[in-house]
Amino acid sequence: MIDNYTQNKILSKFILRMDKSYSSFFYFTLEANENICFYSTLPHEKGQRYRDIVVYTTPELRKVFINILQHCKKNQEIEVLLDTEICDTSHP
Repeated sequence: MIDNYTQNKILSKFILRMDKSYSSFFYFTLEANENICFYSTLPHEKGQRYRDIVVYTTPELRKVFINILQHCKKNQEIEVLLDTEICDTSHP
């Protein structure tokens, strides 16, 4: 059985930390690969040199997202603070 979002409402959740100067390029990369994931910048203090970004993706697209992440990590240090699965309770 293949896991998929429609059947189980499970999402992969990542929290990534990267240099503030790289975050715009990272966002651009995700947007260029539209529908792979959705993301948001977590709250930060003024002048903070890094950004923490939360990313969600479905089981079907997890591998694609991981490939994008690994490619980006070749150019810039990106720390994975969290890599887990969650149940999407916003959709019955």
